Amino acid sequence: MLLSLPEDTSLPRGAALHPVRVPGSKSVTNRALLLAALAPGTSRFRGGLEAEDTRWMRRALAGLGLEIQEDGDLWRVEGGRRPHADAPLWLGASGTTLRFLLPWLALKAEGPVRLEGDPRLFERPLGPLLAPLEALGAAWEPDAEGAWLRPVASAPDRLDLEVDARLSSQFLTGLALASASLPGGGILRWMEVASPSYLALTTQWLHRFGCEARLEPGQWLIPGGALVPQDLDLPGDWSGAAAFLAAAAATGRTLRLAPLDPDDAQGDRAMVAILQAAGCRARWTGPQDLELEGPLQRGLDADLRDCPDLGPVLAALAALAPGPSELRGLHTLPLKECDRLDASAELVRWLGGRVQVLGDHTLRVQPGPRPGPRPGARPPFDPRNDHRMAFAAAVGGLHCGGEVRDPHCVAKTFPDFWEVWRGMLGC
Repeated sequence: MLLSLPEDTSLPRGAALHPVRVPGSKSVTNRALLLAALAPGTSRFRGGLEAEDTRWMRRALAGLGLEIQEDGDLWRVEGGRRPHADAPLWLGASGTTLRFLLPWLALKAEGPVRLEGDPRLFERPLGPLLAPLEALGAAWEPDAEGAWLRPVASAPDRLDLEVDARLSSQFLTGLALASASLPGGGILRWMEVASPSYLALTTQWLHRFGCEARLEPGQWLIPGGALVPQDLDLPGDWSGAAAFLAAAAATGRTLRLAPLDPDDAQGDRAMVAILQAAGCRARWTGPQDLELEGPLQRGLDADLRDCPDLGPVLAALAALAPGPSELRGLHTLPLKECDRLDASAELVRWLGGRVQVLGDHTLRVQPGPRPGPRPGARPPFDPRNDHRMAFAAAVGGLHCGGEVRDPHCVAKTFPDFWEVWRGMLGC
């Protein structure tokens, strides 16, 4: 299926973009769901993300014997039970679901658990997470369709582990959440970690569920037996907001977004500072209401080690910027839903720019002449079944038009993205 990318031509010259309400955060929603499953009692959420990744987490928890009730925007989770699976758990392409569940299941499941999902899910790195679990007695038996996880014979009272977290912070998050469910908690240590801001996000949500975890340089101290159920409103998604913020920067228009928490630990909150450094203006007009005004005055210069998911959208924006850009800290992008480093470079070229890929961590982008004439001047862009590449293509299309293949891949985290995008542009 092909979708024609909307261009910035629908609104009168100089008009503001229509306001956007961003969806809930996948990162927060899946952390909150698992913490609710671990905390004995009933937790209630409003504002959780309704998308594929969070649906797979909810269905997996229900398949493990947890009671989950959904009443519109209100979700209830009855936590505190030991997980038990009578049938295979389908996890789609959700890396957070797999990596967050694995330690808890390896330590607490009543019997073997069958895990299945999209092929790419099991191609992404798992070894550094499995190694400490297998040392404790768990067994991981992969095959062509997924894997069997056989839990330890007896769960330890606490964890004391050294973890190789260079490929993903999710390894540490999954172990931290499992530690909080143990009587004695745990201590996790590492030499280097990818995307360390996500550890701060996990710590923030452990605190909200009663566990006063301490995140220190190179180690995490996690008390056990302290989790309590909560009644919470979940925040909006800074990752989902990124493409819309980029639209204001690219078009020189003003955009208002809500609800966003200015004190949120989500690493992608850095999008605002990156755009401000390139000449955009931002201000908070209410407790959760952000206003950003473009245009970019110069190219982008950003280190994305704490927020690599911004890489594709910023690469597209760099192709539209008034000067050269450099994006660093992208070494985890090849390990995402697709090789986002390669796909981002392809997108820049598709938008008429020139790009250098330096190692596995840096993109240098030089804007070029816009492709044309339209329509049919170039083949459709293929986002490689990756939601963030589709978001990035939408940003590029503001100036360059074009078509994108398989637009429905946005359903992973933002099912109504295209409807909201067109609404922002007044299409």
